[in-house]
Amino acid sequence: MTRAFFSGMRIHVKQFTVNAFDLSAVVLWPILYASIAYYLLDGKNDPELLLSASLGAAVMTMWALVVLGSSGALENQRWLGTLELLVAAPMPFAVALAPITIASGVVGAYSLVATLAWGALLFDVPLSIESPLAFAVAVPMSALAIGMLGLMTAATFVIYRAAFHLGVAMQYPVWIATGLLVPLSVLPAWVGPISWFLAPTWGFRAIRDAALGGPAWTDMGMCALLTVVYFAVAAVCLRVFENFARARATLRLT
Repeated sequence: MTRAFFSGMRIHVKQFTVNAFDLSAVVLWPILYASIAYYLLDGKNDPELLLSASLGAAVMTMWALVVLGSSGALENQRWLGTLELLVAAPMPFAVALAPITIASGVVGAYSLVATLAWGALLFDVPLSIESPLAFAVAVPMSALAIGMLGLMTAATFVIYRAAFHLGVAMQYPVWIATGLLVPLSVLPAWVGPISWFLAPTWGFRAIRDAALGGPAWTDMGMCALLTVVYFAVAAVCLRVFENFARARATLRLT
């Protein structure tokens, strides 16, 4: 299973780097998100606010690539007729699916470089990092946690034939609930507790606190905890939905 996992990671990272849609998303989305955040926040006199906005735009791109990448990959496999082969493989389906979501998060980590470079060149956003070690650990931890959240949501794609459309629809609720799109303070009070169970919340906090100074290691601990919880829930859900899809013979399009 370990060999299959890393082989899947290598294959899907290569696929993301040659797919025109994914490349445009990685290159353009973080720049657009960062630019919009800059003008909306109007933080010309607050460098920390601008840096925080750039990091938030990077995390937004990570989640978008994870949910779109996993849903698009599953839909393509259903079209190509290979989804049944993954389900019928001897290894657990979660191990076959996890490389897709994690590879999306790893590729999405590039958006962090894009947003910081764009902000520094165009908007004079400072690039000083308070804790370089914590920052270097926070980025892959955030990518892994967000990838595992994508794995858990990908369980529903197994029984939903228009998986890519569902993936598109799942971007904005998570952006809103985690405070990446709008501050949680302007949302209803019941949204706050929901954000505690979503990896982008803690991933963004870990990266931001490592850059600006704060309890980054605590936030990374929450990312690690959510990673384990997500994988456990995803393994159970995938087994249930897999059996459901087999019983209804809905893995194929025809």
